[in-house]
Amino acid sequence: MKKAVLYIQGVTRYGGAPESLFNLTNRLTKYQGVVATSGEGKLTQRLRRAKVPYFTVKMGMWRKAKSWPFLPGTLYRLNREAKKAEIALIHCNTLWDTPYGVILGRLLKVPVITHIRNTFEKEKIRKYWLDKVDLIITVSEAVARPLKEAGLPFKVVYNGVDLDVFDRVGVSGSEVRRELGLEGSLVILLPGRVDTTKGQREAILAMSRVVKELKQAVLVIVGETSRQEAGLIESLKDLSRKVGVKERVMFTGARDDMPALYAAADLVIMPSLESAKEGFGRVLIEAMAMGKCTVATRTGGIPEVVEEGVTGLLVPPGDEEALARAMLEVLKDNKKREAMGEAGYNRVLERFDLKRVVAYVERIYDSLL
Repeated sequence: MKKAVLYIQGVTRYGGAPESLFNLTNRLTKYQGVVATSGEGKLTQRLRRAKVPYFTVKMGMWRKAKSWPFLPGTLYRLNREAKKAEIALIHCNTLWDTPYGVILGRLLKVPVITHIRNTFEKEKIRKYWLDKVDLIITVSEAVARPLKEAGLPFKVVYNGVDLDVFDRVGVSGSEVRRELGLEGSLVILLPGRVDTTKGQREAILAMSRVVKELKQAVLVIVGETSRQEAGLIESLKDLSRKVGVKERVMFTGARDDMPALYAAADLVIMPSLESAKEGFGRVLIEAMAMGKCTVATRTGGIPEVVEEGVTGLLVPPGDEEALARAMLEVLKDNKKREAMGEAGYNRVLERFDLKRVVAYVERIYDSLL
């Protein structure tokens, strides 16, 4: 019988952390994953389809006073479900989930791992009890820096991409190009949450320079905003009108056909700002798995993903002129763009294949049990 691992994922909004959690639990071979999350949503839909066990229990933000009255009930439910599943180890999927995991680990007398996916300040070690877990997994060396300074135990495990899903040979972008009216265009794809920290504004400003030299270039922004930034897309559309690229910028909203969108792209960009606290850059490995050249900002863990001048180009965050120059450099040179895309694919095979990542995580579990 496989030992069971409880994964705690409090936030229900779907993004990079829940995507990584799903990929891991869906590909475990030696262990059985059980997921605890705050409510139904895209993550639970995917878990249900993949037959990964889960349960829901409302988990508020640990340090928010409005969550405190509910903590005893939350911990009681977590403890009850964990005992029922005979949990052998707890894996907190983000920094924010750590206190729940620490208390539950003490109650069950099992090891606790926490996974940190964004760069963070050293004071969060104490605030979120990172010094009370058995091991910390970070998604890059950049994320691990405060842990090194504090002398805490950690392992760097890069995110992985499922090459059966992001299949550069089996997935075509032609249908997406037809659907979106992109035939004959040079397609620049910007995927991810639409957020003031993610660089969509800078990308639109860069496009005002790009289209002067490449009139067939189109920026396709894929993703949706959080509730807190509900008006941002309209603001970005206004900006595109003001700088004269309204017809060259497209907003698709959230899509479930990301492999096809990558296949349809000529270039994939990730122009995140420093304030995004990017620990890794999942969209970059997805693009590279599809054989696409990337242009991204030199911030957080991104330089550990994109090999400068080999798989893509890196520019300073917030510098739309440098972003435009890099985009033009690779869009004007088909041979360079294709070579970078091929190098990116090979880098994924070497470092970011999901099968390798899952096997490494399972070895970490072995070492704690």
